[in-house]
Parts: sequence; structure tokens; C-alpha cells
Amino acid sequence: MGCFSFRYVLNIRLSLHLIVHGLLFWIWCEPMVGQVLAEESVYAAEVEYEVKAAFVHNFTQFIDWPSDAFETEDSSLQIGILGAGPIDNPLMNLNGKKVKGRVLEISKVEDLSEIIQYHIIFVNPSEIGQLRSVLDTLKNTGILTIGDMPGFAEECGAINFYLQGGKVRFEVNVEVAHREKLKISSKLLRLARIVNSKCD
Repeated sequence: MGCFSFRYVLNIRLSLHLIVHGLLFWIWCEPMVGQVLAEESVYAAEVEYEVKAAFVHNFTQFIDWPSDAFETEDSSLQIGILGAGPIDNPLMNLNGKKVKGRVLEISKVEDLSEIIQYHIIFVNPSEIGQLRSVLDTLKNTGILTIGDMPGFAEECGAINFYLQGGKVRFEVNVEVAHREKLKISSKLLRLARIVNSKCD
């Protein structure tokens, strides 16, 4: 019985020893684990917006504007960024790239009264509170509107990003594109989720 008690006590002490050291190890490592997870989260977000900016670049290759949307055959294609968001820098990195003989010029939209110069306007989620007003202002201007927020296409934005299974996807409101006299390639539409909301 005495031997049994000794082994029993020894096992309890060993268990407590392992538990204490395990807790000390976790307390020491937990901040590093949190830091790694945070860094991975930041990296994932950066990659997400780099991908979205790359999509915007590709959109310009599969969408045609009316001939009168440009002054000359080699006029630049103007992309405006409305509001502020994590995609801003990746979009600004497109500045100077060429698409179908046109140079992309990216700039911030400071005043909606000066939107006539743009061919594309990316509407940041920061503008969701005035989305209806923004889209009404952009109506019948021939400008391609791109957003990154729930309901953007249903509210009559032309193209909207969304995530599905951790992957960047996009949806297109074809009626809006038709209204703005924008011709979207069938190749692009086959990759999109089509939104069918009425946008007079």
C-alpha cells in the first residue's frame, strides 16, 4: 500500500510538473503565436488587394468604351479612386502600365464634379454611406464603376468584388454596363457572377 501511495503521489507530481511547464511554455510562446497569426493575416490582406488590383488591370483588356470616350487613339485610360482603402496603393502601382496602346493613369478623385475625365472609378467601401448618391452621380456618364462591398452591383454598380472560399471573385451587372455603353467581352462574363437588378 505504501509503495502504491508513493507511485500515486509521484505520478501526480509529474503531472503537475508537466502542466506547469506546459503553461509556462504557452505563456512564453503565445505572444509569438499571436504575432505570427497577425502577420499572416496582414499578408493575406495585402495579397487579396494585389489580386483585386490585378483584376482591375485585366478588366481594362476585356472592356471596350465608346470611341468618343477618348480624345485620340492613344489617349490615356483614366482610373479614379474614390474614398480610401487598402486597395489604393496596389491600384496606384498600375500607373503607367499600358493596355491596348493606352497608358493607365491612376489618381484620387477629389471632387465628383470633375469625374468626366475618368473611364473607371473604383468606389472604396469607405463610401458605402453615400453609395446611392455616388452611383446616381455616375449614372449615364459612360464610366465603369467598380466596387468592393456587399450590394454594390445590386445598387447599380457595374462590377463588384467578393470573396468565396477565400478566393477573389467578381460579379457584373450587365444592365449597367449596357446603359453606360460599355462592351464587356464574353470571355470576362463567363468568369463572372451575373447580377440582374433593374437599373434605369
